[in-house]
Amino acid sequence: MLNPVLLGVTLVRVILSNLKIRTEAGKIAKRPPLEIGETKKLEILPLYEANSPDNLEKGYGLSYLIKTDTKTILFDLGHNPKATSPSPLAKNMASLGISMNDIDMLIISHRHPDHVGGWKWWQEKTFSPDGISQPTLGDIPVYAPEKITYPGSSPEFVTAPKQLAEGVATTGGFAFAEPFPMWRLNPEDSEQSLAVNVAGKGVVLIVGCGHMGLHRLLKRAKTVFSNPVVGVIGGLHYMRKKEDQLQGEIESLRACKPLLVALSPHDSFPEAVHTFEDAFSATYKPVKVGEPIVFS
Repeated sequence: MLNPVLLGVTLVRVILSNLKIRTEAGKIAKRPPLEIGETKKLEILPLYEANSPDNLEKGYGLSYLIKTDTKTILFDLGHNPKATSPSPLAKNMASLGISMNDIDMLIISHRHPDHVGGWKWWQEKTFSPDGISQPTLGDIPVYAPEKITYPGSSPEFVTAPKQLAEGVATTGGFAFAEPFPMWRLNPEDSEQSLAVNVAGKGVVLIVGCGHMGLHRLLKRAKTVFSNPVVGVIGGLHYMRKKEDQLQGEIESLRACKPLLVALSPHDSFPEAVHTFEDAFSATYKPVKVGEPIVFS
């Protein structure tokens, strides 16, 4: 039987979170459309994912290298569950010929262990690019939807949609209630996604875990950006959801007439991934470490 106190705390958390979500949505809806420019080039290279070839590391977590006309962006930092040195992400970056010197901007979608480099960094409300230490970032700007720290750097706390570079913007943070058991330490969190406007096509949304839900994400993107959403890539946290449980989400995305759909396998099990692959067969791209997704 569920503890009455635990049930009461959970209900209060849900009520407060829903109030925050409604307030947040109301403020965003009043903003004028955000002009973010455009890029002709968009390339997304998975660096850490649940699917990889035999010669590269894989695991539960996500990290993508995103290239536009003007910027190279590191989106999330994967996981290092065994605290190995070098970490799985560091190994993959080395194998693919990528270093932190190539990075112009670092985006943290949300502060979960599988996106900030491991449990230690989550607990300390910070992050690690290599999963084992905190090397100097120099002048690389860092954007996160929650207040976090990093030695020698000042990560920017993102609350609202904002242009970050030509053709690139953050959706702003979305409040969400933490799943059990993480909510015992941190009842509520926030997640942002990246929006890239590709010339002649539209906005591609790059998502870490999708804890905000696809409906909320698409609704905000349509409200905030003057260009239509034409693609979604990344995590949507469907886990073990069955085909019939995903039809509402699929119809929401289908209404956008997407030109690119790529569902991360790190937080959606094979049945959910295959359901999306079947639903968007003409525009679907598999997400696999080391295999770039080009949309330009």
